[in-house]
Order: sequence, then structure tokens, then C-alpha cells
Amino acid sequence: MNTCLRPVAEQDAAALFALVDAHRAALASWLPWVAATHSQQDSLAFLQHSAVARQQGSQYDWLILVDGQLAGVCGLHSVSAANRRACVGYWLAPPYVGRGVMQAALQQLCGQAFGTLGLQRLVIDPALANVRSIAVAQRAGFRFEGILRQHLWLHGQAHDAACYSLLATEWAVRQHGQA
Repeated sequence: MNTCLRPVAEQDAAALFALVDAHRAALASWLPWVAATHSQQDSLAFLQHSAVARQQGSQYDWLILVDGQLAGVCGLHSVSAANRRACVGYWLAPPYVGRGVMQAALQQLCGQAFGTLGLQRLVIDPALANVRSIAVAQRAGFRFEGILRQHLWLHGQAHDAACYSLLATEWAVRQHGQA
């Protein structure tokens, strides 16, 4: 199974909307934007926003491709070049969950963040009840820092989030240990 990342582009709107629409119920549990994604036009608006944000250096989004098929999206948002940090976001369509796809995608994303972009710190902040996302962060080497009280708004109510981080120095040690 070959997992690779490719920067998002406007021509991905139809495929991206089709994937979200096909797995809407599963994705909506933890992703508040799913409810507002009603059409290919909504996916196109996201892709256009992403392109502008990439040019500004505030957000970087990639398609996750598995053997050439769209499987999900991962990205860096709230990028602060001044403080050399960003938040990590990701999602996968259910058929790709539990197959090591996200670990491979995060490996590549961290390489971009700590290498090409020169960031120092990455943060993942999933809802405390989102055990799959917490497991992804832990397997990728992110360290638990604490609980962010009422940090996320999902389905009309506040949810606590777990805060996990990975530093460039920790990433470098992990890379040498895997070589």
C-alpha cells in the first residue's frame, strides 16, 4: 500500500466532495465542517481558501492518496512562522482507517513541517472522546501535554480536548531511531 501526499488543488473539488458525502455520517462525529459541506461548490470554496492560505503561509493542506486513490486530507493550520509552530488536522474515509495510512501521512506531513517549512512545534488537539485520533497522535510520537477545557464546539456543545505536541528535536531523534 503506497501512501503519498499531494497539495490540494481546485480540480480536486468533485472527488473531495464525493468522498466526504459518501462518508458523511462517520466524518461528522468529530469534524464540524462536514455539516456545512453540502455540494461540490463547498469543497471548491475550501480548496480556494486553502490555496490563498498556502500563499500567505498560514495553512498547508494535502490530499492523502493511497495507491493513487483519494483517502482523506491532512494539513497544517494556524501556522505561525514567527513562533515556528502549527496545528495538525487530519481525516480519513472509513475504508482506510486502521491500515497505517494516517501514520504514513503524518510521517510525510512532519517531514514537510520540520524540514521544508522549518517549524519547531506541532500540536494535535482532538476531543478527549475521540480515542482513534488520540491513538494516531500517540503512535506518531506526539506527547500528551494536558487537557484543554471546553476547547472544541461540536454538535451544539463544548468539548474538552487533549493537547499533544511534537518538537522538531523529538522528530529528529525518532527519524534517526527508525533509520
